[in-house]
Amino acid sequence: MEIIITGLNHKSSDIIHREEVSKKILTKELRNEFIFNIKRLFNEETGKQLIQESAIISTCNRAEFIFAVSGNSSGGNKNTDYVLVIKNIIIKYLFGENFANEELQNMFYTYKNSEAILHFFKVASSLDSMIIGEPQILGQIKESYNEACEFKNTGLILNKLFHKSFYCAKRVRTETKIAAAPVSISYAAVELAKKIFNDISNKKVLLLGTGEMGKIAAKHFIKQGVSEIFITNRTREKAVKLAEELDGYDSKTIVDFNEYYKILTVADIVLCSTGADSYIIKYEDIQPIIKMRKQRPIFLIDISVPRNIDPEINKISNVYLFDIDDIGKIIENNLDVRQQEADFAEKIIDEEAEDFINWKNSLNAVPIIVNLRNKVNGILSAELCKYINNKDENIEAIVNSITNKILHEPITKIKRSEVDFNGLNLMEAAKILFDLEINLNSISQESKEVEKGILNAEDAEDYGADGDNANNANNGHYYNNKIIQLNNNKAK
Repeated sequence: MEIIITGLNHKSSDIIHREEVSKKILTKELRNEFIFNIKRLFNEETGKQLIQESAIISTCNRAEFIFAVSGNSSGGNKNTDYVLVIKNIIIKYLFGENFANEELQNMFYTYKNSEAILHFFKVASSLDSMIIGEPQILGQIKESYNEACEFKNTGLILNKLFHKSFYCAKRVRTETKIAAAPVSISYAAVELAKKIFNDISNKKVLLLGTGEMGKIAAKHFIKQGVSEIFITNRTREKAVKLAEELDGYDSKTIVDFNEYYKILTVADIVLCSTGADSYIIKYEDIQPIIKMRKQRPIFLIDISVPRNIDPEINKISNVYLFDIDDIGKIIENNLDVRQQEADFAEKIIDEEAEDFINWKNSLNAVPIIVNLRNKVNGILSAELCKYINNKDENIEAIVNSITNKILHEPITKIKRSEVDFNGLNLMEAAKILFDLEINLNSISQESKEVEKGILNAEDAEDYGADGDNANNANNGHYYNNKIIQLNNNKAK
């Protein structure tokens, strides 16, 4: 089974083309219809039903299409590249006959197998995001996975891939500081306030203007538990509207714009984002206010362009003024920090990708393992029945226990043969040594059991050195007695 990813993102395409793609997969019904049609078109073009699993990741910055395809991507034919076939079918479906356009072709990237796994883990860990370390992408991927499960589009491979990506992203966020440094203006302003005051839960905030960044900052301040928010704007209706958007937060007060100076005596944090073309808070205005505040610190954030707060105010004691460039420098430094942390994150991603690849490779051994167990089971059953009553209800437990003991090491090594033995093909050797005839149809039920986790690539512990499962443990004494009886019969 091969993993194929194709799609476009903010790096490879402009917003116009991303919008056009987004409209075609805007709802979950459209996305499910999209998957159905891509599989149908693929079957028509190749004459084979090879797409077994699928999922779509759709955000404002990317649209990615993930497939698990049975067989080899070249189909054993050097003239047939299923990766290219899928990519062209998708572009044609989205953009019509213009799919051969070189610009469109270049917008869509493709990844296969190990490259696809690495790419997907980077996306989930937000290393491929517009802002490295942003947390939203993981939630969006989880939603995409839930949707794919809802429509039964995933199976063994993609289920494992998604869950492994969640684990990888969690490791990145907990083992690195990739998300510790704020990189949005509004969030950086809030974090800066926390550094100045230590605890802002008892602080009062004045929003001077109702711009978008001011609104986002207000929501961040509310999450941090500020005691009260005052809102003022030249157009009172806009202040009222913003207050309504902060629904659920009761400690908010709308202030007449001509009287906001009165609030400066009690507000600890002032966020200014008006559209004024000159200073509305001046040096000479703040001096008397600081005296009225009895030298209590005040934090002023001016994210207006042009600036609305006189920079000379910074010279006054206990006044901390930051404009948008000051915050921009903090964000720039934070981005550098995140980029440094991304290097550590890459190592984690490499580890998890390798682990997934090893697991996926080990699945190639499943038909051989199933066939080998069946063969050993058959021989043991036939031989034991010569000495033990064929109707003995515990004979199956005895056979399974002996099989587990005999095959524990061979099965473990066969599973890892593609990873640990530098190309030594133990699976081929096992087929020759044990004269195994692998018939995929005959083990279809066992393959289903793999998907249920009964026989998967991580169950080596099930064939532990002691070879005992719960049933065998319950029948331990019986088993030992039968072996003694068997040896006695042979001795006779």
